[in-house]
Amino acid sequence: MKKYHFTFDKMNKNKNLKKFLLKKYKNYSPKKCKVIVVLGGDGFMLQTLKKYQKYGKPFYGVNRGSYGFLMNKFENYDVTKKISNAKNITVSPLEMSVKNFHLTN
Repeated sequence: MKKYHFTFDKMNKNKNLKKFLLKKYKNYSPKKCKVIVVLGGDGFMLQTLKKYQKYGKPFYGVNRGSYGFLMNKFENYDVTKKISNAKNITVSPLEMSVKNFHLTN
């Protein structure tokens, strides 16, 4: 069985799903899991990527927000099946440096 770490956005529509998934699957720590499963919207996915990138684990996003450009469509409760059928992609982060200075006359 796969080891997952689930992280849920605090939306009302996630309450029942959270109860169900945490009853069905053990929630491992991010350090000990094999996949980090993110349930929420794109913004929550970006927050989670930033928070847990240090563990070097793959992420699987399930859209529970509005649009879900970065997320997979929520279709059923079989997380293992959905993840095993998923295709791996690599996202390279965009980095930027900014310097602030004042021009004097």
